[in-house]
Amino acid sequence: MSPIGRMHPLLLHLPIGFSVILLVFLLLKNEFEAKTYEVIVKLLLTLTALTASIVALMGFFLSKEGGYDADSLQIHKWTGTAVSILSYAISLFSEQIQFTSKNYGAWGLLASIAIAGHFGADITHGENYLFEAFQTQKEIPQFSENNTLYEAAIFPIFETKCLNCHNDQKVKGELNMSSIQKIMKGGKNGAIWKVGDVLNSHIIQRANLPLDEKEHMPPKGKPQLRTDEIDLLKAWINEGADVKKTIKAYLASSETKKLALKFINMKASKSETKVYAFSMPSESNLKEVNTPFCSVFQFSNGSPALQADFFVSKKYDRKNLENLSKVSEQLVILNLAKMPVKDEDLALIANFQHLERLNLNQTDITGKTLEQLKKCKNLESIALAGTKVSKDNLQTLLDLPNLKEVFVWNTAIDEAAVIDLSKKYTKIRFDRGCLDNPNEVLKLNPPILVNEEFIIKTNTPITLKHTLKNVKIRYTLDGSEPDSTTVNIYEKPIIIDNYTKLKAIATKENWYASKKIEYSFFKSNFVPDSVYMTNLPDPKYSGKGGVSLYDLKKGPIDNFSDKAWLGFREKEFATLFEFKNAKPMKGLIISCLQKMDSFIMIPAMVEVWGGNSKKDLKIIQKIVSKLPTKMEGNANLGIQIPVNKGTFKMIKLVVKPIQKLPSWHPGKGQKAWFFVDEVFFY
Repeated sequence: MSPIGRMHPLLLHLPIGFSVILLVFLLLKNEFEAKTYEVIVKLLLTLTALTASIVALMGFFLSKEGGYDADSLQIHKWTGTAVSILSYAISLFSEQIQFTSKNYGAWGLLASIAIAGHFGADITHGENYLFEAFQTQKEIPQFSENNTLYEAAIFPIFETKCLNCHNDQKVKGELNMSSIQKIMKGGKNGAIWKVGDVLNSHIIQRANLPLDEKEHMPPKGKPQLRTDEIDLLKAWINEGADVKKTIKAYLASSETKKLALKFINMKASKSETKVYAFSMPSESNLKEVNTPFCSVFQFSNGSPALQADFFVSKKYDRKNLENLSKVSEQLVILNLAKMPVKDEDLALIANFQHLERLNLNQTDITGKTLEQLKKCKNLESIALAGTKVSKDNLQTLLDLPNLKEVFVWNTAIDEAAVIDLSKKYTKIRFDRGCLDNPNEVLKLNPPILVNEEFIIKTNTPITLKHTLKNVKIRYTLDGSEPDSTTVNIYEKPIIIDNYTKLKAIATKENWYASKKIEYSFFKSNFVPDSVYMTNLPDPKYSGKGGVSLYDLKKGPIDNFSDKAWLGFREKEFATLFEFKNAKPMKGLIISCLQKMDSFIMIPAMVEVWGGNSKKDLKIIQKIVSKLPTKMEGNANLGIQIPVNKGTFKMIKLVVKPIQKLPSWHPGKGQKAWFFVDEVFFY
């Protein structure tokens, strides 16, 4: 009866609507003929009674699912039953009730519906939902570094995305998230996080499931967790999930602290309602200034003020900066960090008369033309970290009337200069960043992969680098995990000539080793001329069909909805690859996705069939996968399948997804997904 019960929220609007229409007819009684009026009223009374009874019965079925506050549910049951009985009684005795009293009956019926609806709304949407809009809005709390990170950044996420279904009145899955004490009790599946273990933390697993999965949380149709919110929860869980630790107690290098401060600042900026006098930008101008490497957008809904962010230094084009003149009046925030901006470019920037925040971190400016920015009278914040700006250069700007903060870490402006400037310019905050503490052990950033292509032909060099000096990059190519004892130390480009899985970390004396980076390189000597898919992928993850398998475009590991990916679950992957001319085949590589928290796994089995026509296809290789024994991180994996040397015009590939997820997986017993973006032949 559960599906019938779930129609309760849908159909409860019928008795409400009928009772309102009934009241309208009663008020307009004199506008109708007596017989017509009597028939219509009788019909409306009958429909109200019938639908109210059906809705009450459906509500009874829905209540059996559990997860609701017992007291609130009991009140709602009785008031809902009262509505159905009252509407039936009025319908039954309508002829005995005089016209003057019928109005009272209709008003009483509408009042009883309002009371029952109020208690229903309390269960579904939280206590006092109906009258909440009339109450004074709560002030947005202001947080400082003395607050716990949990109350400042973590609980606000739970409050907006989880409390709707996990509160004192509605305890879905036996989980109440209205306070930390109740959260720590967990739900029917136990604790919602495991300290230091993101992959096995229930809250992260549920958030990462495909949206259409029943177990995905928040449910489809509810406000979803954003990527930055999930990243913050992951970092917080990894760093101990401490609910009592203050923000200032976290190290400056803490990923949790960085993400939390960004989250808190974002909430604070949304609460500010700064009014600008200039006009809204035109849609055509906005369209013209937006490019693949320059994003221009309204940073506040309904505000004319714009923010422009530049991306990918190699793709930087001064013309895009010049193009911003079309929205110069509305440009308030400009982010040029890490772009190859020169001193002469500051003359362009100076024309943005309403600029308030300017980020020039790690650009190529020397400070010689910094004085030109004095035209920006509204400038409040300027970031010059990692540039060659000197104290003398900077002083040319410090008389700006609205300037409040200047970021000068990793510049020629030393501590003595900052102290001197702070005394002279007391209204300006000079930020030198995180100063070295000889007793603090920091964690290295991961190595950087220079290569942009992951599909190789032959003898391809892999180039790695690190931004710090005297860092040793240790790597493996055999699938093993690198650590501080790994003997392979990167000194020059690594030459590869086959499918290769590179794993690397950065190490340095008196530093913690970095996180691991992992990349797969795929070898492709030739592509098929035609592809025929026997079984089509799931409609939700159909990519570009068979073309996706040989267009040499890799899919991102963090977005399985990308058009590069094809997803299979109910059906096995079965595809025929045809070559016009027979190819000397040594093997093939299936590029697939691993995202265990979304049920996306390596396949259970792969079969390869070969021949020169459909009629003479014979099985030439069969591989049964060695399945993992625990949750692992997201990765783009390659299944390398060698075949006996031969020439083939046709290759048929059959890939069978896992039919039952293992017992250690949170979705144990359910079917796994198989996602593929390319099949390479060599």
